[in-house]
Amino acid sequence: MTTKGTVLVIDDDPDFSEVVRIALQSDGFRVLTAADGEQGLALMREQKPDLVFLDIIMVVPTEGVYVSEVMAADPELRDVPLVIVSSIIDSPYAAQFPQDRYLHTKMFLNKPVSIPKLLEIANKYAVAC
Repeated sequence: MTTKGTVLVIDDDPDFSEVVRIALQSDGFRVLTAADGEQGLALMREQKPDLVFLDIIMVVPTEGVYVSEVMAADPELRDVPLVIVSSIIDSPYAAQFPQDRYLHTKMFLNKPVSIPKLLEIANKYAVAC
């Protein structure tokens, strides 16, 4: 039997996090939330999620880039699928987004993103057998 996995949502927008949490839980996922990168990294190390949805703009405009780099360098975290969900491309901070650096991510989604799309991704990357 297939069981749903754990998804971590790292985003400083409580409304976004809550909507995503409700949708994922309704679809059978266990959901963790963090309001910033440091809290997200601590939860990753404690809970070992099956998937991370990560915003870029949080406490600082490129905080999510830092989280991605920490994950890539950490043998315990580098295999956790990471999906960036951010509005940085359409924001005043777009020039700060590193176009020339590798980001440790499966994909980049520009906000706003549909709940069905997030569920599709979660069902692809966070479903354990």
